[in-house]
Amino acid sequence: MHLFTTLSFAAVLCTVHGAPSIRSPTLVVQGNTADIELPPHTVPGTCPIDTISCQRKDVDPCCSPQNGLLVLAQQWDTRWGPSDEFTVHGLWPDTCQGKQLPGGGCDRDRAYSNITDILASSNDPDIISDMNSLWPSNKGDNNWFWSHEWVKHGTCVTTLHPRCYANSYVPYQEVTEYFRSILDLRAKYNVYAALNASGIVPTEPESGRRPKNTYTLAQFKQAIRDAWGVEPNVKCRGRQLQEVWLWFQVRGRDTYYPVEPWGQDTCQRISYQRKST
Repeated sequence: MHLFTTLSFAAVLCTVHGAPSIRSPTLVVQGNTADIELPPHTVPGTCPIDTISCQRKDVDPCCSPQNGLLVLAQQWDTRWGPSDEFTVHGLWPDTCQGKQLPGGGCDRDRAYSNITDILASSNDPDIISDMNSLWPSNKGDNNWFWSHEWVKHGTCVTTLHPRCYANSYVPYQEVTEYFRSILDLRAKYNVYAALNASGIVPTEPESGRRPKNTYTLAQFKQAIRDAWGVEPNVKCRGRQLQEVWLWFQVRGRDTYYPVEPWGQDTCQRISYQRKST
């Protein structure tokens, strides 16, 4: 499927307390384990910039994500995050056929459980405060949540595999890049701002049995289409808004652009309640 030459990749020792050492990892692609050895030319600066994910099968997975259909899930939880912001649930790579990847992630050697320590040791001084504000766990354990998202989804972003950096790789840099890129993507595709621009704002909670202060699914979808030219998937529990999903493909290594949704909506009338924070 891919044209590769052989590269011997030396093991890199652990430098962050509590994390396993980085060995020459096994890359799992769409559920199948394969030892893939990548050549030095796959460093990011040498990749073509106009490749579109999911359009070709002969593209180096360091240059274009092999799991090239991705979901950015932004959540609305009235107990967490700034009052005028959706928070992040995650960025989830899917196969190009829209199927989910293995629940255990794609790289056992990088199944880190101490993401907070890794991020705190990075050269991004603001990332922990940004994550605490915009990517909180609704169970109160941010490190567990971030580690779960990294293991299940981050390890499946093939362009962030350590071998893609060749000799320039710095231990754990792909972890920081993964989380920072998602925060940046959330800021660019700001769901709260898009809804607000169409007059859709959080309202008082419902009272009694009859719907009060609700919106329609069509209103939500049109607001997102007005902002970015595509529709979202909207997820609810009962009538209460839970999440808004935006779907992406990738141009080059890491330029995300929105596409029409592949998933299902679970809302009709939507209760978009003000946060208590």
